[in-house]
Amino acid sequence: MYTLFAYTRDPAQRIVRFAVDNNVQKSLTAFLTPQIEFFNRDRESVPFDGKYKPDDGELLVIEEFEDLDNLASAIPAPLSFPIADPSTLSFDQIRALFIGETNADGTISVYIQNFDRRKLITDSGFSIFHSKDTYKKIEGTGLTIDTKISAKLTGTKLEFYSFFLVSRIFDMSSYFQEATDADIDEFAGLPQISVADHASLIDISDSWIRKKFWLIRQSGILDRVPPADIKAIAAEFSIPVAFETVDGVEKLKLPETKKELKAVLRFLDEDYYKSPLSKTNFITNSKRAVA
Repeated sequence: MYTLFAYTRDPAQRIVRFAVDNNVQKSLTAFLTPQIEFFNRDRESVPFDGKYKPDDGELLVIEEFEDLDNLASAIPAPLSFPIADPSTLSFDQIRALFIGETNADGTISVYIQNFDRRKLITDSGFSIFHSKDTYKKIEGTGLTIDTKISAKLTGTKLEFYSFFLVSRIFDMSSYFQEATDADIDEFAGLPQISVADHASLIDISDSWIRKKFWLIRQSGILDRVPPADIKAIAAEFSIPVAFETVDGVEKLKLPETKKELKAVLRFLDEDYYKSPLSKTNFITNSKRAVA
């Protein structure tokens, strides 16, 4: 039987567990077991370098991954962790769900699912479900469990398919090289980006900026999020983003000063979030309130 845990952004409740009845526990285990079997199917491991995107039948591997919050510690001792209580923990704070098992050699494998707001069920709206030829209202707070595993962590070995998904769970910046001058020049030439002076952009790019360029390019955020959404979310966090139309195409104009550039890159790397309780804006790596 698998105990379901949540890995959260809340430093006071970094790991919480879900208390379920026996019937749900059996159904949950039956639902998750094929996902684990599918993830563990025979496939080729490719060392992660930030450049290669795995094909079907391949997955990326980091051999020396640092699990800062020790997710594996929850697997043998689930009762040591608090219950996920929506009255004290906003489920918006959940970054991943996970389960685990102890292997024959004594190591522990943690299987992790990415989690986002689309999987939340809240009483702020009106949710219904079908049961016995009629629909019933869903009361209280809940969540939907995904149909596939995003990553597997065994000791210091992290295996995953999608950088985008795993970067939403863990801070992956230390596993990246910095963008080179050529990489920055290539970034500046993206169809979604407008840069007044490529050489000047390279000149003001310190180590932090170079890592952000690399991370943003790998995440594919500019390919997935349209300009209108970028504008709306940036306005919510008071991030100074500017767009200009070039040959009929709306492009994000990168700032020419280092301070403003860092704010935009931090935003594009999704380092900002809004507390659902206090409605305060935060920078995720330090929990500093945004002025």
